[in-house]
Amino acid sequence: MFALITDIYNALQHWQKALLFSFVSYAMLLFGIIVAITFILKDFNFLVVTGLTFIYMSTLFVGILVARKMFKKRLIEE
Repeated sequence: MFALITDIYNALQHWQKALLFSFVSYAMLLFGIIVAITFILKDFNFLVVTGLTFIYMSTLFVGILVARKMFKKRLIEE
């Protein structure tokens, strides 16, 4: 399984690796926001967390698609 993941990662272009790293780091930021909201509300509110996650990930997904289109168009692939 690890070899398959390594092969897929090595097949990616540099700009694709950058977008993957950005997506993972923004997902970790979302986790931190969820933890902070849980401590502020002093309880885990599923509806609030689900709504926040949906809005955040939708915005992030659209941003990643725009960046992908821009990188693919403007950068010279090796």
